Amino acid sequence: MNTKKLFVFVIALMMSVASFAQKGSVTKADAYLAKNDLVSAKAEIDVAITIEKNATKSKTWFSRGKIYQAIATSEDESTKAIDPQALTKAVEAYNKVLSMDKETSSYALISTTNLDQMWGTFLNAGGTAYGEEDYNMALNQFEKALVVKENDSTTLFYSGVAAQQSGKVDKTLMYYYKMMDLGIANEDIYSTVIYYERQAENSEKALEVTRAAKEKFPKDSRFGQEEISLLLAMDKLDEAKSQLEKAIAADPTNVNLHLNLGVLYDNLGASLASANKKEEARASFDKAKESYLNALKIDPDNYIANFNAGVIYVNLAKEYYDEVRDMDYKSYQKYGEAKTKKADVILKQGLPYMEKAISIKPDDVDGLKALQQMYTQLKMNDKAEAIYDRVEALEGAE
Repeated sequence: MNTKKLFVFVIALMMSVASFAQKGSVTKADAYLAKNDLVSAKAEIDVAITIEKNATKSKTWFSRGKIYQAIATSEDESTKAIDPQALTKAVEAYNKVLSMDKETSSYALISTTNLDQMWGTFLNAGGTAYGEEDYNMALNQFEKALVVKENDSTTLFYSGVAAQQSGKVDKTLMYYYKMMDLGIANEDIYSTVIYYERQAENSEKALEVTRAAKEKFPKDSRFGQEEISLLLAMDKLDEAKSQLEKAIAADPTNVNLHLNLGVLYDNLGASLASANKKEEARASFDKAKESYLNALKIDPDNYIANFNAGVIYVNLAKEYYDEVRDMDYKSYQKYGEAKTKKADVILKQGLPYMEKAISIKPDDVDGLKALQQMYTQLKMNDKAEAIYDRVEALEGAE
């Protein structure tokens, strides 16, 4: 026998076998899928998409989507283990069909239906797990739904909430920031992000988010107050005052702006008083009082402005009460009575504002306690006792 011919024949046979082994068939893949032989179906379709004439046909990608969908959504763990990335590959395959075919083609229509079906299945499973307080499982299912629809507002929100409930701060922020980037985050989402950034001592980032929220939700006063709080914590007092004063000049009838400026001076006054800088603290409290009274000119029934104005008078009087308390006997004999009278005059000026606040919110325990203390200090004992009884009744009913 001619060994040269035999050698050529063996090489040709080997080439033929190799060629056959690498020839993926979409038809065979579909047949294996019909038999639920997903290992063989996967093997056929994986090779099929590497062949140019197959890769240009939407049918090939449609078949791939169905096969990987079957793997990804199987309840059998060994089937899921065939390919841990099955869900991603299924979604990619269906999206490939949508990019190749018209929306009205049969493959495109079924691809869309299958994507919606997968998304709905994972979303519902996540909702069930959440209802059972299995927040880790809920998050796992919601994240699968996000693989299908990565920018869906409902899925992002559910994922963020599930992550928050399961204590995964990084994931919570990831999903909430994405909602913010997409313009679909509400006020509570912004507040949560600000809270977490402040907890992590990321003050600059918290300030950035606060200002974005302030611009997006101009009627929500909490973000203006949060900005002031942050600026004060960051020792950016001048910036806070400057911004508020400019805003008030542009919009002088905006109650919230006057309140925010008042809170700024109020907080500064408290800080100065703690540092025993009495004159500076008094000046700051006076400016806070002016801002609260300006707010009341615009809205006389504003609870916060009335309550804070009342507290300002308490703080202004406190300076003199503290001085009397710290006097020795000789100094008290000489100055105590006059200083106490001066403090009482200031405190009485604040009474109408605190009383007005309580008339607006008659069941506010904090306000009632503040008013009781004012009555007690002024020796208006009957009124103080009546307020005390109201507080007791409210707290006893809780």
